[in-house]
Amino acid sequence: MQQARRRVRNYVLGYFGVQGNMQIWWTPQIPIIYVGNPKAGCSSIKQSLKSAQARHYERSGRTFSRVVDPHTDDDCLRRKGLSPSNCRNRYVFSCVRNPFARVLSAYLDKVAAGDHRNYPELRNLRSVTFESFLRAIADNDPLLLDVHFRPQHVNLNYPVVSYDGVFYLENAEPMASFLEQIVPEFEFTRFSPHARGAQQKLADHYDPATIGLVRRIYTRDFTYFGYSRNLEHALDAPGRMLSEHTLLPQDAEQPPPPCPKRPTRNMAPLEKTLRCRWLIERRLI
Repeated sequence: MQQARRRVRNYVLGYFGVQGNMQIWWTPQIPIIYVGNPKAGCSSIKQSLKSAQARHYERSGRTFSRVVDPHTDDDCLRRKGLSPSNCRNRYVFSCVRNPFARVLSAYLDKVAAGDHRNYPELRNLRSVTFESFLRAIADNDPLLLDVHFRPQHVNLNYPVVSYDGVFYLENAEPMASFLEQIVPEFEFTRFSPHARGAQQKLADHYDPATIGLVRRIYTRDFTYFGYSRNLEHALDAPGRMLSEHTLLPQDAEQPPPPCPKRPTRNMAPLEKTLRCRWLIERRLI
């Protein structure tokens, strides 16, 4: 019953342009908001942000508690409690991944190595081949899919929500460079406990049918984030980054653009999401 209520709530909020279960993470003393996007470096980014905040605390002599699990909030990285007014002077960023590699990684991690019955969209499957998995996803409303399978533009509520930077997992250097300009303590460190080596297994799982399904399911991800629809380019970053200020992928041969002196100003969509989150956290909706 609770899960059904949550799905209805998220569907209704989505109708009004609000992503009800958008994963918004923030560091208490560092002006950063990270919008989580599972299977696109999420664990590494959150662990790196925790480390940066911890070093900031240590430098100021403040005591704090930190949980090793990057997906558990603590004094270094929080998921709740961010007020709309407190988000206005923060930089907002996220990271995306080629849809071919990302959905295969999700399948290998959550389905092939897990239990597909944990996911409502997959419970009726008799077999869980990669193709049957993709067809089940294609038959469901994207807003109601699990965050690991859902299109990335839905996870990010893009382009409704404004970002100072959307980076590519295939080339993490620009993200690290960008964030180091904001947070000198930031150092990007790979932490991938759920990695399944999807990049090396693309040829083993893709055929014309599965390629066509991924192109159809994630068509807006390919368009919005500039990814090639050709499988042979699945490991290539389209460019350096996407930002509110440039709107197009940067030339991969050029240095990353300087961090904007001030965070993006169009925070209204994110503030609306945070107000809804406040109501959700208090079980008022």
